[in-house]
Amino acid sequence: MDPMHILLVDDVFSERLHLELRLKKLGHVVKAVSSGQDALNCYATFDPDLVLLDICMPDMQGTELAQSIRERFTEWVPIIFLSGHSEPELIAEAIDKGGDDYLTKPVNGMVLSAKLKAMQRISAMRRKLQQTSLQLQKANELLYQQVNEDGLTALANRRYLDQKLTEFVSLHGRNGQPLTMIMLDVDHFKLFNDHYGHIEGDNCLKLLAETLKHKFSRAGEICARYGGEEFVILLSSCNSIQAKKECERLKQAIASLNIEHGFSQTSSSVTVSQGAITWIPTGLESIENLYQEVDKLLYQAKANGRDQYITADYMNIPVDQSEN
Repeated sequence: MDPMHILLVDDVFSERLHLELRLKKLGHVVKAVSSGQDALNCYATFDPDLVLLDICMPDMQGTELAQSIRERFTEWVPIIFLSGHSEPELIAEAIDKGGDDYLTKPVNGMVLSAKLKAMQRISAMRRKLQQTSLQLQKANELLYQQVNEDGLTALANRRYLDQKLTEFVSLHGRNGQPLTMIMLDVDHFKLFNDHYGHIEGDNCLKLLAETLKHKFSRAGEICARYGGEEFVILLSSCNSIQAKKECERLKQAIASLNIEHGFSQTSSSVTVSQGAITWIPTGLESIENLYQEVDKLLYQAKANGRDQYITADYMNIPVDQSEN
């Protein structure tokens, strides 16, 4: 089995040195300190697999140190108390204070070796459990990405967008704060795909997505792929005046990419049309109604010639009567 990191705490120099040498001879890595405070100071960096702790020390009793370790460090590590006394009451108190075992000084070599073997098995199981937990955490993170991210652009997907929009409507409704939703569509994207190919089309969408993520990355801002070449941006606590500024900022950001589109009927580079609604939610709005309202403005921007934005400040959004 692998050697353990053993933290040895004993205020008596001769006893500490003697036990330290015995532990090292058995192949373990030992950190020997003379006080409870020294043990606490080095605990996190040394990351012990086992603590051997003298129960009687002048500045901080072993039982007090054991309690501090249990309170400060959430990951469980076995603690074995060392003492020249073997009274049952003392042993019981040591276990109650956070200890896991008890050895009487002078420590018998055979007993020490047997205890360490048992602790090595526990240490191996603990490390294996840590690795399993880490693997599970990574798997959960990957699953979260697969469930909530769009596979092509790495933006939030429609499912996550629906969820966050519902949350934003509820939150802003409770607080009486304005909420803005922008829907944008890449102009003449079918012509782009037809002439440059779908791979270049995908690259175009990914570049647009990266720009959106960079421009709208503040707290309370959500960028998502709505579907195809359509994207949605949610802007928390954003009024109608600010909404127009954000639409203009987005328009300029797309223009600065200068993605060639020689077959566009609007410009020589890729452009987008935008629709934006701003309102103070009641908390009862249907997300489908919200999408319909902003899509009307997007359609109007396209009908007016594309590469532009249409915004509207709505005091009331139709409520889904089926939920009342």
